[in-house]
Amino acid sequence: MTIVDNNILSAFAKVGRLELLSVIFDAVGTTPSVIDELDRAEAAGYEFVEKIDVIKSYNDGWLDVIPLTATELELAAEIRDHALSTTDAQCLAVAHNRDRRLVTDDSHVGTIGQQHGIAVWDLVLVLQAAIQCGEISDPEELTALIEALQVEDGYRFATDDKASLFEQFE
Repeated sequence: MTIVDNNILSAFAKVGRLELLSVIFDAVGTTPSVIDELDRAEAAGYEFVEKIDVIKSYNDGWLDVIPLTATELELAAEIRDHALSTTDAQCLAVAHNRDRRLVTDDSHVGTIGQQHGIAVWDLVLVLQAAIQCGEISDPEELTALIEALQVEDGYRFATDDKASLFEQFE
């Protein structure tokens, strides 16, 4: 199972491409605290959250909501710092304790994850995987997705990252 955080779920929901996660990864899960953050966003009027509600496992979808064990809660409390939210610490704790990949686009979370021996993927790696498995089939589709992520989620791709994505089609 791959653990995903709020940033990744939100980004793909905003551009209508949540299915990429379920195609790329055999199983996808997140923590209850991520769901709580999304519920608060929905209450604040963010409509993209409705797309995530549909994919939750308890709504017959593919996104598992993983309750934390006592050990994971303790680890989350230990690794939390001034720049790391409780939600991020819990995602890291689940990924570490269960030896799972974590997909996040938060560089601080990624750094802490790597320090704890967690395999961390960012948005660029997810897009590379989508290209490799044929879910993004050509440069035009990639261009449209990158533009949508920039407009809908405010995402900024580094020049090198964009180049590495388009090299996948050569």
